[in-house]
Amino acid sequence: MHYIGDPEAQVQDWQLQNLPDNCAVSAQVEIINQFRHHPISLDEANYVAYSNGWYHPGNGTAAGDMGNLLDAYGIDTHRVDHASAFDLARELEAGHRVIVSVRSDELWDTGPSGEFYHWFREELGLNVREFSPADHAVVVTGIDVSDPSHPMVVINDPGTPDGAGHLYPLDQFMSAWEHGDFFYVATNSSPGGHDLGAFDWSGILPGLTEVTIGAWTGDATLAVTAGEIVDELAHHVDWEAILQRI
Repeated sequence: MHYIGDPEAQVQDWQLQNLPDNCAVSAQVEIINQFRHHPISLDEANYVAYSNGWYHPGNGTAAGDMGNLLDAYGIDTHRVDHASAFDLARELEAGHRVIVSVRSDELWDTGPSGEFYHWFREELGLNVREFSPADHAVVVTGIDVSDPSHPMVVINDPGTPDGAGHLYPLDQFMSAWEHGDFFYVATNSSPGGHDLGAFDWSGILPGLTEVTIGAWTGDATLAVTAGEIVDELAHHVDWEAILQRI
């Protein structure tokens, strides 16, 4: 596999939620325990989040409070709105841990009802963030770019028993993430301060099509500006070193 990030290392840290709506708490516990020598329990995290008003039984965790548990346990974070898959890739490349807000049925329901929902939404021109806002939090652990034309996003999903290291096509993930206004919380560092090293973008750039660019950016209208996006990525590549190896 050719990954951006280190999903194989994180799969063992996956945390299944133990309440119907504590996915964000579970996602944060997964990350907290990667940074601590002494892990905390999910019950402890539930209590801390509830006591501070960051978790409300029956309503879960508001996007604005996502990451507060990480901060409380001494893990510095930053929050980004209106992000793109490129932004996620850069966080993963640096070894940062990332939590995103998604619409769960976009990931879980791929049958006829899901197809009808997409048709209905598009026919009426509904704003997904208002009509069906994000209702779930997951940890993005990597992006599998073994096939550059069909990238797969690797997720640790606390909401399903088989959620450790689950792969989703990039366009499906972006569709789910759009409901959360492409919001994410990321740590400012990696566990243990280990830098994964710069990702070699030279292997993926030639495989990017306009359709793929649209998925990476989360906006199909930007597909026509594929050249600009590739130019933006190009600064990650040490072209002089590559040319010397040819």
